[in-house]
Amino acid sequence: MATEDAPGDQLGESRALWLQKLKGQLFEVALVAATLVGIVSLLVLFGYISYDAFQPGTASPAWFLVYLGTLVAPTAAFTLYARRRPAVRATNAKAFAAVFGGLLLSLVTYAVVDSLSPYDVFIYAFFASLPPMFVLAYDRTTDETTYTGPAIPASIIVGIGVGAVLYDLIRQPIGVAAEWIMYFGLVTMPAALLVAKLTASRRGRRSGAIAGGTVTAGALAVAVASIVAGIDASLPVVFFSAFVVPTGYVLWRSVRTDPEGRIGVAGPFILLGGVLLGASLVEQLGIENPDTFLTPNLLLQSWDGLNASNAGVYPQIIGSIIIVGFMAVLAFPVGIGAAIYLEEYAPNTGWGGRLATLLEVNISNLAGVPSVVYGLLGLALFRRTLGFGTGVVVSAAGTLGLLILPIVIVSTQEALRSVPEDLRQGSYGMGASRWQTLREVVLPEAIPGTLTGTILALARAIGETAPLVIIAVATTTYSPPSGLFSSATALPLQIFSAAGNAKPEFRHGVVPAAAVVLLILMLLMNATAIVIRNKYGREN
Repeated sequence: MATEDAPGDQLGESRALWLQKLKGQLFEVALVAATLVGIVSLLVLFGYISYDAFQPGTASPAWFLVYLGTLVAPTAAFTLYARRRPAVRATNAKAFAAVFGGLLLSLVTYAVVDSLSPYDVFIYAFFASLPPMFVLAYDRTTDETTYTGPAIPASIIVGIGVGAVLYDLIRQPIGVAAEWIMYFGLVTMPAALLVAKLTASRRGRRSGAIAGGTVTAGALAVAVASIVAGIDASLPVVFFSAFVVPTGYVLWRSVRTDPEGRIGVAGPFILLGGVLLGASLVEQLGIENPDTFLTPNLLLQSWDGLNASNAGVYPQIIGSIIIVGFMAVLAFPVGIGAAIYLEEYAPNTGWGGRLATLLEVNISNLAGVPSVVYGLLGLALFRRTLGFGTGVVVSAAGTLGLLILPIVIVSTQEALRSVPEDLRQGSYGMGASRWQTLREVVLPEAIPGTLTGTILALARAIGETAPLVIIAVATTTYSPPSGLFSSATALPLQIFSAAGNAKPEFRHGVVPAAAVVLLILMLLMNATAIVIRNKYGREN
């Protein structure tokens, strides 16, 4: 009987295997279809927003022809050329990152420091940098490095506290100096030290000292030339130190070390040159531009609720950058530290293990809590308990920091779990301590996964509106925040407020344009994290 039932059993197993395979294929098709629907929906939405923001239908046909010849055709031709040559493509990617990253870094640095006062930023940055330098100097002179890592953030906090205590004594004397000197100390000196270190690692200390001195002398020459020309030297010094120096270094290194791909450095300049040439031709020929709301006026002016053409979101952009930046300073160290403790140091058994398990479960649940609840938490903590002012930067950043904290912790835990246990055991076998293993082996391997969580956290935080409304952050301000305890607003709040304006040019012009600015801001922040993640991913 067993022999007679065998063919039937085999037929049943074959049918079950076929059904299982069919289910897998249908599930895969469903996933692909859902992904395509989502992508198409987003593209339609972005296309609709971009059309309202740029208003391409109002431009003359000649405008499209001009930019087709000066921008689209040369850029497309060079891109096709680079795609077929891996060395050129790699150099082109470095050049784009250096040029536009340096330009963005210089502009954001100047705008944020100018908003917060360069004198105040210099005082706190100076005192925050001194203690870590002493810690690192001690680390170099002794063989004991067990507590170096934890001592650095603690020393930074101590330095900031000392700066706050001595602020009143230092602020008045240092205020006599010109503003460009503060930018020189904040931007030029770190750039010079970085170039000196990179050059010394490749060509010796003497070459490194010469490179650092050249950067310093160049910044001083730019400052003197600006003063002689009768303009404020602050922006030229920042532009030279944060854009010209790093961009020039990266491009020089690419040309010198990669002869096959050196032509790739021309990519960003073809793009910029096409834009400038097209704009020049359009102006000289009197060609009609698009009637767009995405203009320099929108990016550089304050809000005007009566005239859409005069409405600007500069204070909101700076407010968003400062809030999200301070949020990252508050949330990321705490979240990464908590994940390290739960994954590497927390006990697995006993009451300690049960408490750690309870914390992990609650942290995972908090990742799905609606953002309004975090707004209520921020209101109770920062406004009612700590007594902070209404809608200040600290309250907004702290509330958003609480919002993203579970995301950072969970993603960092997953990144730490992905590190093979063999690497830890190998490090222990060579005599390394737990902290040395964590610092030298585990964390470098976990950085790509950790930065993935950072990207998700930034993407969620920068677009949040509900928590900020709950803690009474103003929807409209006419100047950027001047400090961490000053009133500020964020770009999503201004978009939310402008959407209710009775005039259609606000709803169908300014709002889409501001939304495009918000998307670009989010993409730039995420792109920075992605570049860092990919760099560490390639090194590992």
